[in-house]
Amino acid sequence: MNATPQSIATRPGAAISDAQFKTLSEIAFSEAGLMISDSKRQMIQSRITRHLRDIRCDDLEHYLREIQSDKDGNLTRDLISVLTTNVSSFFRERHHFDMLRDDVLPGLVKRARSGHKIRIWSAGCSSGQEPYSIAMLLLNCLPDIQNLDFKVLGTDIDRKILDRAHRASYSPDEMASLPSEMSRKYLISTQDPKAPYEISGVVRNMVTLRPLNLLRPWPMKSTFDAIFCRNVLIYFDAETQNDLWPRFHAALGDQGTLFLGHSERIQSPEKVGFSPCGVTTYTKQNLGKVRPEP
Repeated sequence: MNATPQSIATRPGAAISDAQFKTLSEIAFSEAGLMISDSKRQMIQSRITRHLRDIRCDDLEHYLREIQSDKDGNLTRDLISVLTTNVSSFFRERHHFDMLRDDVLPGLVKRARSGHKIRIWSAGCSSGQEPYSIAMLLLNCLPDIQNLDFKVLGTDIDRKILDRAHRASYSPDEMASLPSEMSRKYLISTQDPKAPYEISGVVRNMVTLRPLNLLRPWPMKSTFDAIFCRNVLIYFDAETQNDLWPRFHAALGDQGTLFLGHSERIQSPEKVGFSPCGVTTYTKQNLGKVRPEP
């Protein structure tokens, strides 16, 4: 995309106008549910400037017109990737993993040993640390897991960050939060000085990674025993969040567990079929059994 320069106000590095920022915000909201406040204008300015330089486009106005007429969706997906904040770490918010191990897993193991398949979904998995952390925990707790049907699904709207998750190689800083026991068991060395550690095959084989926009239809046919959707919903407005609660409820099996991020809450969870069971953690309840308000 190599446009002819227009005015100085549209070239990379120039301040984004109010109209341009509004257009970017509207695209982010309509395509991915992302709420971009004016306080993030400087961050968006920096990211867009870098992106235009990378794709060799010298006119923001031209780029926005291309996005708005994007028929195959590739340009729009790339823009969403630019606007999305991807922050993750291994065993982030450790209390959730402790709860998964101590409170949720025993029941799942019992079901698995009786022949049921167990499925856990990491929604908004970023560069893979969350689903790989879940897989490591399962492997660590269940020496015979190869005889059981446990699988982890990781999804994210950002295909570029999913490519990183597929590579499963990380820098020393990214590995800093991984417990030493897990490092010894589940890491292998690489020849890449920038990402000298790679997740071992036994962990990666438990995880399936797929692109998914939470605002679009979900193609999964079976339900999940646990869903991690953490630090994703904070980018959505209240209406979008409220639209998602029934969908998460339907995607969970009986007594399934929903894990949210540290600043995320379901307002009046009983109204949408959930019961709090821990810090930003909810258990699915049968809506038919939810007692109506007087």
